[in-house]
Amino acid sequence: MIFYSHSKTNENGQTAGSKYLSDHIGGTLEKATSAQSKNVDFELEPELLRKMVELTVRFHDFGKYTSFFQNYLLKKGTVNGILKQHARIGGIAAFNLLEIQDKKLALISLFIIFRHHTQLCDILDFPKAFNDELQHIFNEQKKDIQKSLSQIENELEILDLNSHLNYPDEREIRRSFKIWVKKEANIRDYFLVNYVFSLLTEADKLDASDTFQYRLKPISEDSVDNRFGKPELLGTQELVDLSNNEIRNFCRAEVVSNIERADILSHKIFTLTAPTGIGKTMTALDFALKLKTKLKTKTGIESRILYALPFINVIEQSLSEYKSTISNEIKIIGHYQYADVFGKNDKQISDDIEQNYNQKLMSVDTWQGDIIITSFVQFFETLIGHRNKLLKKFNHFGNAIVILDEVQTLRLDQMPLIGAALYFVSKFLNTRVILMTATKPKIFELAQQEILNKEGDSVEPMELLKNNREIFTLFKRTKIVPLLDMKFIDDVGLEFLDRIFLKKWHPSKSCLIVCNTVNRSIEIYNKISKYIIEQKLENPIHYLSTNIIPAHRTERIKLIKSEISNAKAPILISTQVVEAGVDLDFDIGFRDLGPIDSIIQVAGRINRNNNPKKLHSPLYIVNFGDARKIYGQITGIQAENALRTKPEFPEESYFDLIDSYFDNIASRSSFSAFNKIFESMKTLRYDGEVTKENRPVSSFRIIEESQTTLAVFIEIDDYSKQLRDNYLKKITGKMLKEEFDENNKTEFQQRIITIPNYLTVGLKPINEFDQSLLVVPNEVVNDFYNESTGFIRKQNNTTYML
Repeated sequence: MIFYSHSKTNENGQTAGSKYLSDHIGGTLEKATSAQSKNVDFELEPELLRKMVELTVRFHDFGKYTSFFQNYLLKKGTVNGILKQHARIGGIAAFNLLEIQDKKLALISLFIIFRHHTQLCDILDFPKAFNDELQHIFNEQKKDIQKSLSQIENELEILDLNSHLNYPDEREIRRSFKIWVKKEANIRDYFLVNYVFSLLTEADKLDASDTFQYRLKPISEDSVDNRFGKPELLGTQELVDLSNNEIRNFCRAEVVSNIERADILSHKIFTLTAPTGIGKTMTALDFALKLKTKLKTKTGIESRILYALPFINVIEQSLSEYKSTISNEIKIIGHYQYADVFGKNDKQISDDIEQNYNQKLMSVDTWQGDIIITSFVQFFETLIGHRNKLLKKFNHFGNAIVILDEVQTLRLDQMPLIGAALYFVSKFLNTRVILMTATKPKIFELAQQEILNKEGDSVEPMELLKNNREIFTLFKRTKIVPLLDMKFIDDVGLEFLDRIFLKKWHPSKSCLIVCNTVNRSIEIYNKISKYIIEQKLENPIHYLSTNIIPAHRTERIKLIKSEISNAKAPILISTQVVEAGVDLDFDIGFRDLGPIDSIIQVAGRINRNNNPKKLHSPLYIVNFGDARKIYGQITGIQAENALRTKPEFPEESYFDLIDSYFDNIASRSSFSAFNKIFESMKTLRYDGEVTKENRPVSSFRIIEESQTTLAVFIEIDDYSKQLRDNYLKKITGKMLKEEFDENNKTEFQQRIITIPNYLTVGLKPINEFDQSLLVVPNEVVNDFYNESTGFIRKQNNTTYML
């Protein structure tokens, strides 16, 4: 009998098998085996782990050998919706085969096969699947399979298969899981389950879609040197005598010199702490490439480089820099919300295999490349997660070199959990982690204090720039000047303009003003804009926040940069979106009270190019009264306390300021909610109800999802109107998804913003098929959207008719 794993329907509506089941199982096994990393360490015999992975893959689709599934697949006769299920009998067979060798691995294989088409669940809830219905399904499928047993044994390469087709004792299954979780579970099990689950689900999806499995290539360790020149260590010259470029050169030389250390491969956790504007992006890449080469020489393993950042504008900027540095033969993938699957402007040499849309999407989604540049959301919610969609690439952490940039943007209460997860992925999956920052948040120190001490583990990061404190003291670009005694009473915008801004600013100076909230930033923008017009000043004035569609943000940053270069002294009123990855260089700045690391990031946008005529350019700190409601009471209080210790803080003292701030705030913060997620990781509580005492893995989000916001498409012009029309054609089936994604998806998403619910009164869904996305049609766009400040934040918008 011929057994198929997949089918397709032709133009005449006839369904036929499209892939032999034996080919699919063999192809999935080949891909899973190929993806399995050397040097991972789950404290198991390598042969035992290999056997467990093999059996899990061989039996994941075992139920497809039944006539029940074949009839369903090929649309023949009467389809039994219950008996067509294909994962469970295979899970039981794999469990029986593995139980003899290792009971825990048998339970893991059972769990993974049962759940490989869905999310991972609380493992103590999982045994509820064993009931009378499952026993009935098993018995009927077993009788059906026995009709072709000899053929199946040959295809699966399993002898005496019938002896392993025994329904287990349900009470013993429940007891075994309970004993494991209550008495033996540890964090290693979490990484083992996710790793094997990932090997199976990724290989299954790659083979089902006929997507090419990428083979990693060596990358020239001299790539950065070839673009920027080979850096040199300091000779007799003193650090204080170095120019800006010479300091960058020295820092890169110091960092990459660590590669020559005899013990460098014994280290897995690195930090790179250096001031803003020092060239950390290329320095970290240079170190990673040289480390990749050394690992290949010493171990024979090619490492994938994973580079994760918090913001889309920073990702796109870094993607451009990487592609300008690395050979076109190397595959670099950008994996984030607005990533272009088709890469229209991508100069890289394409693979020999012509891939269709679904294959290209799968290739991006499973990180089939040498270098992956992705978002914190993708990276951390894969590392700490339960979703099939994300976990399928979990195995790529194996032997990877991970670069994490702008880590100061992570929430403080998440840091111990994130630090612990990074430590354990390095321990079990042989991952190297490079943590980059200008403000040195104590991620690993907090992980040690809150989690690792209790686990009997210890993390000792290796700092790549040993004399970073001395480097910080070299810079005198800016100073932080607290103006916290200035109280605002009634009209905050007008009081700020009259009592602070006009006394500190001069029309000859470009200026940055950063507020904590969108509403406050618009208020300040309106007051200053009115003043500029009334005084007939020539300073360009701009506004930037998430209230503006991404397409306009990108254009605005380019325009401001040009105006600064041409000495037009622009004024920018913004929110925290400028804190990282925005390469602008202002003369003076103001920032609302906030976390010290965020304040220092804003200072990095002032005198960024270290003009010696502008030493200690000021960033004034004011308190509009919004800090505590945005960042929490503890953060607001500690930031204010730190800033009240001196009348001003020159840049050379920033290192000490941030150090003392993190020490104080960490001792007063509560990490309990996220520490409970770590306990759920240990006990494999992947999903379940979120309570004060229980936080399942599924509750982890790198960015807390607001239940009070909605996505809105802004139809800003005729082109946007065409994009909306094409989107409606896609969701109603009048345009192929791949056609829309290739030609319209990126630009469509660049016109979407997220708005508080109370501001969306009067807006309607884009159509009846997509209630989650609202739309502002072009004919009423001026009632809802201001091109200068974005979405109009009034509650009296009138309802329109589509």
